[in-house]
Amino acid sequence: MRQRVTAGVAVLALIGLVFTLNFYELPVVALSPGPMENVLTRLKIENARVYDSESKLYLTSVGIDDDVRFYEALLDMANRDVQLVPRRDLYPDDQSPDEVDQENVTLMDASKETATVVALREVGYKVAPTGVQVDQVVAGLPADGRLHAGDRLLAADGRPVGSTEEVRAAINRHKVGGQVDFRVRRGEAEKQVKVGVVADGDQRRVGIVLRDLFGDLPVKVTIETQNHIGGPSAGLMFTLSIIDKLTSEDLTAGRRIAGTGAVDPDGSVVAVGGVAEKLIAVRRLGLTTFFIPAGNCDDVRGHVPGGLRLVRVSKVEDALRFLRDPKVAATAPGC
Repeated sequence: MRQRVTAGVAVLALIGLVFTLNFYELPVVALSPGPMENVLTRLKIENARVYDSESKLYLTSVGIDDDVRFYEALLDMANRDVQLVPRRDLYPDDQSPDEVDQENVTLMDASKETATVVALREVGYKVAPTGVQVDQVVAGLPADGRLHAGDRLLAADGRPVGSTEEVRAAINRHKVGGQVDFRVRRGEAEKQVKVGVVADGDQRRVGIVLRDLFGDLPVKVTIETQNHIGGPSAGLMFTLSIIDKLTSEDLTAGRRIAGTGAVDPDGSVVAVGGVAEKLIAVRRLGLTTFFIPAGNCDDVRGHVPGGLRLVRVSKVEDALRFLRDPKVAATAPGC
């Protein structure tokens, strides 16, 4: 009788453990291949001549599951298409999920504007920034607690600044340990803020991520993407798609091409996250060419699906040369 009771208690304990584990949320996030969109079908351009195009230029994205339970994690670990990463990598402790999601929406909107500026410059428009703003403040660096995201920088050391390049030049004029005297507009008020300078290789830093501001652009570009796609990583494909619509040439000549990469105002293509998952989605759709930022090559070694060619790009011009010149396309470097 005692043995039966003991066995019954053990079974109940096991059931309780299984039940508890089923509801235990792990401190991880599951990344998986996300949806792809042909950007050209999402573009609306006003105040300029627009050309028809047969091109197909796809943005890529990553699916994110931020509610991973114990048994789901076991299934994810057995799935080669899913990657588990620490939750804090995507959702820092000092930010709520809603705050992170809103930040990604803001980054997506900024990437659309930057892509428009880079594309307009490429096709011959002269577009200059009208101001510069702090987009992010890096924790632990001198600007932390001194400058805030959203601050508009008006002057540095008494000299007016109107672009990220001018702010960087002002910072680099100082020695390590010096201070930059910023005049900033925060809300309706203007403030003087002194921020220390630290070394970053042969550059100087204060710990801010900057964004050039632009007034009304000569061409209005609207890009309607799915609501759950955020972040800056579609910048390259936005830029190429806008150029394609504003020029008479068909950039892809019937090819279907996907890619990823954030774009800076100078046309540089910057590394992004989740590239391995994006490659899986691309190959599933049957595409064979993928533009990848040079800074992401190390991330995908050993994870490239068979039959998919990676084309390494450091700036928008690299991708344009590949699209426009068959000889360049034949010899373009990969990863």
